[in-house]
Amino acid sequence: MHTELSEPELLRFGIADADRIAFDLEKHALAFDFYSFVQAAWPIIEPSQPFIPNWHIKAICKVLQDIGLGLEPADRWVFNIPPGTLKSILISVMWPAWMWARDPQKRFLTASYGLHLTVRDNLRVRDIIQSKWFQSRWPFKLVEDQNTKTRFNTDERGWRIATSVDGVGTGEHPDYIIIDDPLTASQAESDTERTACNDWFDRTLSSRGMTRGVVVIVVMQRLHMEDLSGHILKRGNAQHVCFPMRYEAYRPKKDGDAGHIPDPRDVRRTPGELLFPALIPEAKVAKLEGDLLAYGTAGQLQQRPAPEGGGKFKRAWFKIVDAAPATLRRIARGWDTAATEGAGDYTVGVKMAEYEAGKFIVLDVVRDQLTPAGVDALMLNTTRMDGVRVSQREEREGGASGKTVIDARAKALKGFDYAGVPVSKSKIARSKPFRSQCEAGNVCLLLAGWNEKYLDELANFPTGDHDDQVDGSSASFNALLLEEPELPGKLTW
Repeated sequence: MHTELSEPELLRFGIADADRIAFDLEKHALAFDFYSFVQAAWPIIEPSQPFIPNWHIKAICKVLQDIGLGLEPADRWVFNIPPGTLKSILISVMWPAWMWARDPQKRFLTASYGLHLTVRDNLRVRDIIQSKWFQSRWPFKLVEDQNTKTRFNTDERGWRIATSVDGVGTGEHPDYIIIDDPLTASQAESDTERTACNDWFDRTLSSRGMTRGVVVIVVMQRLHMEDLSGHILKRGNAQHVCFPMRYEAYRPKKDGDAGHIPDPRDVRRTPGELLFPALIPEAKVAKLEGDLLAYGTAGQLQQRPAPEGGGKFKRAWFKIVDAAPATLRRIARGWDTAATEGAGDYTVGVKMAEYEAGKFIVLDVVRDQLTPAGVDALMLNTTRMDGVRVSQREEREGGASGKTVIDARAKALKGFDYAGVPVSKSKIARSKPFRSQCEAGNVCLLLAGWNEKYLDELANFPTGDHDDQVDGSSASFNALLLEEPELPGKLTW
C-alpha cells in the first residue's frame, strides 16, 4: 500500500507542517469518496472546461465506489448511457485512477472497438497519476521499462493494458476488465461484426482473471438488440445501470409491449425530462434526434433499440408511390384515440384504400396529442374532408365508458359511415392481417410528410414508444378486409 510522505517531501509539494492534518484528512476523504475525487482531479484532464455537476454523475460514481470498496458483490456490470454524458471519463479514466489511489496493485484490462480510444484513456489516466496533485497524496511510480501508451505498470505490480476488440493483451489476468464502446454504429448493423464481438467476449475475455475474482464492466450506448449489452443482459447475471437521454416513465407489459421499468437510480419523474440539460440542452438533443432519426434515437439516446429494419414490420416491405391509383374500390380510415394534450399516446387516423383485388394503399395519416375536445374536432374535420365515401372505424374501449364515447361520436358524425369496433385480441394479433399483406408486398404508401414517422413506428413495433399508427392501420385494414360493401361507395361492418 502507499507510504506516507516525509516532511521534506511534503515541503517539496508545497505542504507546510501546519497544513498536515487538513491535508491528511482531505487525502483520506478523497480515497473513500469517488465523486469528490472526480471533482478534485477534473482540472488535470479538462483544464479548460469547468466541472458541471449532475445527478447522474453522482449515481454512476456511487455504483463505481461501491464496486471498488467491495460493497457490490456482482462481477458483471452493464452501463447504458448516451454519448457525451461523461461515461468514458468517469468509468474508463477517473475510476481506475481512484482505485490506484487506494491500491496501486490493481490490474486493469481496457478495450474498445478501436485501439486509439483505449490509448486516449490510458494517457488520461497516466496524466492524473503522474500529476503533482496525485503524487503529493499517493506517491507510487510507474515502472520505466513498462510505461508506454498501451501498457504501464506500477512499482507495486499493478498494471493497465489498452487493447481493442479481438486485439492483443488478453492473455493477462486482470482484476477489472473495462469494455468501453466495443462497437461502432455501423459495425452494429453487421451480423458478422456483432457476432465477432460477442464471441470475443465469450471465448477470450470471459476466462480472464477468474482466479482474481475479475469484475467486468461494459459501458456503451445501445446500438442493436443483439449488441454486446443485449448479449450479456439476456443471460440475466449482470447488473444494469441505464439512463436514457429523455426520461421514460414506468410502462407495464401488455399486448406484446415489452414495457419499461426506469432505473431505480434515476431521480427524474417527468416523461421527456433530459438527462444532462446543463451540458446537453433541449436544442442539442433535438438536433441529435433529427440526425439519428427514430432508430438511432431509440438505441443511442434512449437505450432501447429495435431490430434494424423493423421488428414485426420491415421497412423494406413498403413501396412509396407519387400518386394514388385513379380508381379506388373501397376506402376506410381507422382511428385509435387518446385524450392527453401534448403528452402520452397520440390520436391517430389512418386512411387506407383497396385499389384492386388484394392491393392496398395508405393514403393519409393524421396524428396529434389532443384533449378530448380536440380529438372530437379532429375527427369531425377529418371525416368531413374524407367525405361520405370513406368509412370511419374507431377501436372501442371496453366497459360503459367506451360505449359512451362511441355513442357520442356517432351522433357527432351523423350522416357518415362511422362505427366503433370492439377489440378483444392483442395489438399484435389485430395487426397480423395487415402485417401479412405488408410482408407480401401488397401495401404501398402515398408519398407525404407523414411517411417517415409512420414507418418508424411500424419498424419499432411492438417495442417502440408508440403503437397508435399500428392500431389505426389495423382498424382501417380490417374494415377493408372484413366488410363487404352493400352499395357502391358505402361500407358497413
